[in-house]
Amino acid sequence: MAKIVLGIGCAHTPQLHTMAEDWDLRGDRDRKDGVPLWFHGRKLPYAELAAQRAGENIGDRLALETRRAALEASFAAMDRLHDMFRAVDPDVVVMIGNDQHEFFSEIVPSFAVIATDELPNLPRTAEQNARLPIGIELSDHGHLPDERVAFPGDRAFGQHIARHLVRESGFDVTLCHEKPTVVNEKSLMYGLPHAYGFLYKNVLRDLVKPNVPVDVNCWYYDNSPSAARCYAFGGAVARAIEAWDSDARVAVLTTGGLTHFVVDPEWDRKFLNALASDDEATLSAIPQNELMAGTSECKSWIATSAAMRHAGLKMTEIDYQTLYRTEGGTGSSCAFVAWQ
Repeated sequence: MAKIVLGIGCAHTPQLHTMAEDWDLRGDRDRKDGVPLWFHGRKLPYAELAAQRAGENIGDRLALETRRAALEASFAAMDRLHDMFRAVDPDVVVMIGNDQHEFFSEIVPSFAVIATDELPNLPRTAEQNARLPIGIELSDHGHLPDERVAFPGDRAFGQHIARHLVRESGFDVTLCHEKPTVVNEKSLMYGLPHAYGFLYKNVLRDLVKPNVPVDVNCWYYDNSPSAARCYAFGGAVARAIEAWDSDARVAVLTTGGLTHFVVDPEWDRKFLNALASDDEATLSAIPQNELMAGTSECKSWIATSAAMRHAGLKMTEIDYQTLYRTEGGTGSSCAFVAWQ
């Protein structure tokens, strides 16, 4: 049977590939655009958020040197993750990530397995760039190529995972045999979701292995699975991997989170502690109103944690950084961990 030999969790926020000087582009939007921001399970207007957090003196952490230091530490952590991946040198990779209308456009599966021989990635068109929120195009180099590339998939392994999930574990997953390419005039679709593209460019780098993306619907709440369901799914994925009739050594990677678009270090610390201690009860009990906006991507981490527990691997925290861009604490938090 196949064996899980490594797990990696890595943030994939666009802020990591935006120069510190340019964070204010998004920060100004946070302050002005009137979109409510999720914090402590509630949606707050920016003014109320900033007033509630005034005692934290977050403004003291907005200096350019502080921002640059956080970026440098984050990239050093990703270097370590790449070195760990290279040292283990797995045969195949399973990536547990999330789609933001990049794989499926108007289709939103709760869980999906991409079983294909080739995973193409390509840059956005000029027309797509023109429709992006401010500041996003600046970060595309962190997960998109300059021209079309194709990464190796593993159709047989993906089909096996999907079959096992349905027949043995009771998960009705969507099985996709190719990257959908139909794009309407409003779409921002291009190549691969940034949850996966970020891993290719920042963790695998020049050591891309045949891989199977496994998608968890984090962002679209009508049919987004609960934290408990995500935990059960991760364990089922691990059982499917181990049931594969192969002696392959498998790495399981995930990206996303932690708290954003409002950084909450206290929440992050509880979450990381639960991952480190294999605390199924705590991870499964996180309510939906704490897993909103970008923080919803922690559902992929919850699934990965369950897979690592099944495999008997333990988590090591490589680094944790907060990327603040306003006095109200908007921005992204970044965690970098490995299970070995």
